[in-house]
Amino acid sequence: MKNPPTKQSFILTFGYGNRSSYDSLLAYINEFEVDFLIDVREKPRAWSRKWYGDQLEKLCHQQGIEYLSEKTLGNISGTSHWVSPEPEKVDQVLQDIAKKAQSKTVLLLCAEMDYHRCHRVEVAEKLQELTHQPINHLQ
Repeated sequence: MKNPPTKQSFILTFGYGNRSSYDSLLAYINEFEVDFLIDVREKPRAWSRKWYGDQLEKLCHQQGIEYLSEKTLGNISGTSHWVSPEPEKVDQVLQDIAKKAQSKTVLLLCAEMDYHRCHRVEVAEKLQELTHQPINHLQ
């Protein structure tokens, strides 16, 4: 008996930027069959009240998407170059995520729309070194 085909897993990155609502964000990412959303903002309560992490977590769970807010993967530099608030923990956090993400489509979420100007590119590359999953930067 043949095994059923396995779903291709990816590391996706996305910056919600000017998205008007959680509904529009979740509708968009559902197109990519996201299993695991990792919020890589240093402060998941920053920018706008409507993008608070606790509300996003609740909505992800309702959609069957695992949610993790991981401020260790946030950026305190104020530039696109990644400077973690807890650099001594980064490797362990990435290893823990990699174990959970082996057969899942992972989405790294941040506020910056342009991935060229966001630290999530560096986070994705580090995670890719561990999982060997392809990266796709969503627009």
